[in-house]
Amino acid sequence: MKREILQDYSEDVSWKDIEEAYERVKGIVKDTPLERSSSISELSGAEVYLKLENLQKGGSFKIRGAYNLLSRTKRDVVAASAGNHSQGVALASSLLGLKSLVVMPQFAPPIKVLATQKYGAEVLLHGNSFDEATERAKKIARDEKRVFAHAFDNRYIIAGQGTIGVEILERMDDFDIMVVPVGGGGLISGISTYLKEKGYRGKVIGVEAENAAAMKNSLRLGKLVKLNSVATIADGIAIKSPSELTMRIARKYVDEIVTVSDEEISSAMFTLLERGKIVSEPAGAASVAALITGKVKAKGKKAVALISGGNVDLPLLSQIIEKNLLERGREFVISFIVNNIPTEMRKAIELFSEMRLNIEEMRTELFGDDIGIGKQKVIVKLKIYGNEDLSKIRKAFDSFGFKITNIRGAKF
Repeated sequence: MKREILQDYSEDVSWKDIEEAYERVKGIVKDTPLERSSSISELSGAEVYLKLENLQKGGSFKIRGAYNLLSRTKRDVVAASAGNHSQGVALASSLLGLKSLVVMPQFAPPIKVLATQKYGAEVLLHGNSFDEATERAKKIARDEKRVFAHAFDNRYIIAGQGTIGVEILERMDDFDIMVVPVGGGGLISGISTYLKEKGYRGKVIGVEAENAAAMKNSLRLGKLVKLNSVATIADGIAIKSPSELTMRIARKYVDEIVTVSDEEISSAMFTLLERGKIVSEPAGAASVAALITGKVKAKGKKAVALISGGNVDLPLLSQIIEKNLLERGREFVISFIVNNIPTEMRKAIELFSEMRLNIEEMRTELFGDDIGIGKQKVIVKLKIYGNEDLSKIRKAFDSFGFKITNIRGAKF
C-alpha cells in the first residue's frame, strides 16, 4: 500500500503508456508550437526547430506529467519542489478539483511560493535542504493517504512528459537530432522512449549544466551518482542525482549527454530573447546553448531543441541582459577624470551627443586614490547606436585633456 502512495517503480514506460497519457492530457495542456528558428539555425549551422514549452500552461512542461498522474489517481496530492514541478502539480490539481500540498525548503524564493499558491496549492515551508522537504512530503503522503508526486521518479510522470514526443512526431519525423535539457531525467526519459520506440532513427542528446552533471556521470560510471552539491543558474536542472528508473531509460535510449556552462546558458537566453523574442528560463535555454556552442554536433543537420520552460526570475533576467549587452559591445561603461567645474562636465556631455552615444546612467565620485584635489571621476554607462568606431572616443577625450581610467564592455 505504501508503495502505491509513493510511486511506481514496477516497470519502464512504453510508447503505449505515452500515447495513453496523450489522450488524457490532450485538450488540457497546450499543443505548443514547433517553429523553425532562423537565428539559431544561422548561429549553429544546423536547421533548428524549437519546441516552445515556455508557452505551456504554468510556464513549463511540468503540467503534462502532473496531470497524467493525478487524472489516474484522482486523489489529493503532496509534492516537494521549489520550482516548476510545484506549479505543475498545483495547476493540475486545481483543474481536477483535487487538493495539493507542496513542501518547499525554508529558503525557497518568495516568488516561487507565491506562484505555487496562485495555482491553488497549499505551501508548507520545511527543512534546510530539498532532501528534508522531500522526506516531510513522503511522511505526509503516508499519514494522509495522499499521492506523492515525485518530480521525475514516477512512470506516469515520465509518460506525461513523453507526450511532447507525440506532438513533435505529428509535425515532423525527418529530423536528425533531438536536444533535451536534463535534470532528474524524467523529461528526456519520456521523450526518448517515445521517439525511439516509434522508429525514430536520429539521436536523442541530453544537456546538463556542467556543475550539475549527475546523469552524465551516472551513465559514464554505470551506477547512480549523487553529487555533493550543484551550482548553476539553471535551477530547473540543478539536480544532485537522477533515479534508477530514469537512468535505466536513459542508458537504453539516450545517445549522448553534453554539458554547458552558466555563461553559455546566459548567452543563449539573451540570443533567444533578442533575436527570437523568446523568454526562456536558464534550464530551457540549455538545449540551444549546446547547439550554438557546437557541444551538440549538428552542423548541416536538422535538429529539434526543446525550450522546456520560461519561468525566469526578472532580477536574474535583467542581470543576464545587462551582462550580455556589455560583453557584446552594445553598452559600455567608461570612467574618466575631469576638473571639478560645471564647464568640464558640459564638454563631456556634448561630446557624447556629437558621437550619437546615449547616456543610460551617470554618476560622479570625488574621492579615490586616482582622483586628485579639484578633480572628479565621472562614471557613465552608454548605449551604442549603429557601428561607431569607439576608438574615436579615446581620441576625442584626449583632445579635451580628459583622462580615461577604465573602460568595460567595449574594445578600443
